[in-house]
Amino acid sequence: MSERRITCPGQGPLARRLDFPRIIPACDVELPTHGGRIAEHRIFRGHCDSHSLEQILLPGIHHPLAAQDDNPYRLFRAVPRGHAPAEGWPIIYMLDGNAAFDFLTRDMLAQVPGLVVVGIGYDSAGQFDRHSRTRDLTFPADDPDAAARPTGGAAQFISLLTGALRDAAEQGLTINAVRRTLWGHSLGGLFALQMMRLAPGSFARYAAISPSLWRSEEQADALMQDSRAAPDALYLGSGNREKRSFSAGPPPTDAPESFYDLVEAFSVRRDLDLCWQIYDGAVHIASLPTSLEPSLIFAATESPS
Repeated sequence: MSERRITCPGQGPLARRLDFPRIIPACDVELPTHGGRIAEHRIFRGHCDSHSLEQILLPGIHHPLAAQDDNPYRLFRAVPRGHAPAEGWPIIYMLDGNAAFDFLTRDMLAQVPGLVVVGIGYDSAGQFDRHSRTRDLTFPADDPDAAARPTGGAAQFISLLTGALRDAAEQGLTINAVRRTLWGHSLGGLFALQMMRLAPGSFARYAAISPSLWRSEEQADALMQDSRAAPDALYLGSGNREKRSFSAGPPPTDAPESFYDLVEAFSVRRDLDLCWQIYDGAVHIASLPTSLEPSLIFAATESPS
């Protein structure tokens, strides 16, 4: 680990309250191969003490670029048991919901008994619907490897995420409108950062895990230089053994330089409450499950007055 790199602290009252350790070990779970595996969603089997769990199919909500045979959206929802507080529940939205809820555990939920957790996923068997996620999470011309998949639908997906999908996810719930968090991993992490820049105010907090900054150097630079309104808080996480799929050579021993550049760029923003962590031993896919527990705690913890 670079001595120069780890001297950049988190900042802000929330970061100080959370006091996350800078480095945490990668979680000990069985990892899928590239592209994910069939999702088992074991969390839906049996009783969960802290939350009620449900899946909601949304055949009536369509992305404007979706083909007729594309998989419809599916929501995965964990709702705290009991009555909502007067101000409403805080809520975290998780992109790649099929995968997020495949790794989510009852023990994780037990640590955040007052947080609504929603996975935005698709009606597909796998952890990742590569066709649909590439369509939803990319802006035009920022996916050089996806000639066979539709791209460029992120702007329309932002409209869904703040409109019809949000309405469906929060239906019947009392939600605190100033305590919404968006979480994304990989392509979803990059999307979360871009949404933070392009649609300020859509969410109060963002958690961007192993964002795919390599896809567009121009957009990565824009993220670091943009001075528009920031959210209340940002959580960044990355493994220190990450490399692009199928690239040559052994895994690295530190997080990508682009990740540290991002941390440093945001660390000078005094209007932003910044938390960040390195996941020791985590390859790219392992950063997803490793990030879940701290991301949930990040979303559930109230900022000091």
